[in-house]
Amino acid sequence: MTRLLLLWLGCGLFSIAQAQEGCTNIWAINFDPSAIIDDGSCEIFTTELEFDATLDDPISIGTGISNEHATIANHGPVQMGLKVNERFVDDIIPVASDYSTTTGFSRTSFFDETPVPGVAKWDLIFSVNLGDYTFDELEVIVELDFDPTEENTLASPYHFELSNVLQGIGLGGSSLRQQSENLGFAFWGALAGADANLFDPLQEGVYDFALVLKNAGGQEIARSSMRVLVGDAVEGCTNVEACNYNPDANLDDASCVFPEPNKDCNGNCIHDFNNNGICDEDDIYGCTYEAAFNYDPTATADDGMCLQELVICEGDFDGDSIVTAQDLLVFLSLFGSSCLD
Repeated sequence: MTRLLLLWLGCGLFSIAQAQEGCTNIWAINFDPSAIIDDGSCEIFTTELEFDATLDDPISIGTGISNEHATIANHGPVQMGLKVNERFVDDIIPVASDYSTTTGFSRTSFFDETPVPGVAKWDLIFSVNLGDYTFDELEVIVELDFDPTEENTLASPYHFELSNVLQGIGLGGSSLRQQSENLGFAFWGALAGADANLFDPLQEGVYDFALVLKNAGGQEIARSSMRVLVGDAVEGCTNVEACNYNPDANLDDASCVFPEPNKDCNGNCIHDFNNNGICDEDDIYGCTYEAAFNYDPTATADDGMCLQELVICEGDFDGDSIVTAQDLLVFLSLFGSSCLD
């Protein structure tokens, strides 16, 4: 919208210019560099950062690539996400804000573990959702740091304007772009320049990446960044629940050994209340007294329910378990009695 500005000077009324109305705040996502009069439409958001989060939109390219474990910047209607995927294996799960992986070459496929010389074992994946905006209205820049010696800062000597790339292939009006590229591909060299120190799959170090959002005035208003720590592979058991867990290992070699159920790594029962050498969880409860009526030869732990065997004591007529003169008196008192009805 334009507005005609009128200026009263002395006794004359002069028309100066038609002023463009729009958002004049340089920090707004909808900043209009051509606007002179603010129309109250400015949209200013605070960027919210999430680590190990899930993208709103699933990754639509790349077999087996999920929308989980991403580093995300939410800026109003815009979501920018970065993540790393180990090629033909699975997502790399970040710890805090960093991803950790090892040196080495990519496997041939999901079914073939044969390394492919020269091809990096992990993919950098980026996702941008502009909501109702388009790449014509907002600028998205991808920053790449292929120099593993840059350990203390987010160095970004190489960058390319994602917006321009998409416009060049006819996607200038698209609001969603997701891409996965192996860092060993020539694609990155073409974008970063001939002098780019491209990622070496065998070079350990620190690699930093970022997605930067700029408004129409070229003002950076949001950033999503992440760091990938690449170390030499140390093979071993990486499962903390295994008996042979190796805290220094970063590449599992399928050597993990686990204890038997209900036992520790030394073969001892975790719970053995009656100290019979059988784990409480494996005990068979029953009567263990051999003279009892309900003796259970398979029971390993007594359940306190034994029934004593009835012992017949001949001559004990009064039932006190002792044959005495009293028993004789009882017998004499009953002598001659008939047991018939």
